[in-house]
Amino acid sequence: MDDKDRFGVSMEEQLAAYKAKIEAARLEAKDKGQDFFDRWSGDLEHLLEKYDKARYKATLLRKGSGDALVELRHGVEHALADLKAAFAKARDKF
Repeated sequence: MDDKDRFGVSMEEQLAAYKAKIEAARLEAKDKGQDFFDRWSGDLEHLLEKYDKARYKATLLRKGSGDALVELRHGVEHALADLKAAFAKARDKF
């Protein structure tokens, strides 16, 4: 397995973990009642958008080659960091 593949697997694992955390937060918000869920549904949607963006960049990385890999890898890392920060901010509200 080359460096690109290892990095891709690592990103996929991290993304899967964040998808599970987002789903857990969604369920927790629903358990707290409809009013609470309605109040925080925008934050949950924002997290899903960040997740989708990171996932898309990871897909581009898998398909990329050559000189573009460095730039694509940076894009994936940035998108994942953005997702982590957004999740931490939203999670504090729960």
